[in-house]
Amino acid sequence: MAVQGVYTTIYYVDDWDAAVSFYREVLGLKSLHIERGWAEFAAGKDGTIAIHQRDPKKKANTQLTHASLIVRDIEKTLVELEAGGATIVEPIRREEFGALATVTDPSGNLIGLYEPPDDRD
Repeated sequence: MAVQGVYTTIYYVDDWDAAVSFYREVLGLKSLHIERGWAEFAAGKDGTIAIHQRDPKKKANTQLTHASLIVRDIEKTLVELEAGGATIVEPIRREEFGALATVTDPSGNLIGLYEPPDDRD
């Protein structure tokens, strides 16, 4: 399995404007990217914290705080994780910014997977 590091820690929020204001102004974190529903902030030298607008149509257990790991091959990683006891709760979704999936460990803790787009073309 090719886990390359932690991409970010994701917090799901109900009040978007209050959350952005809190992380930027109260915590004093530098905004790295903000768009409606998704924002990333620098946390220290190498860390990031992201916030995501909670979707009332999704199951609550798929919108819990979790770490998102950077992986090289998301398909292979999912196969290996499932064989090792993980449960896939959100299958691979490909977006222009990369591929995403979510699994749980044997205790039900969420682990996000993120494969950045291949820039080697």
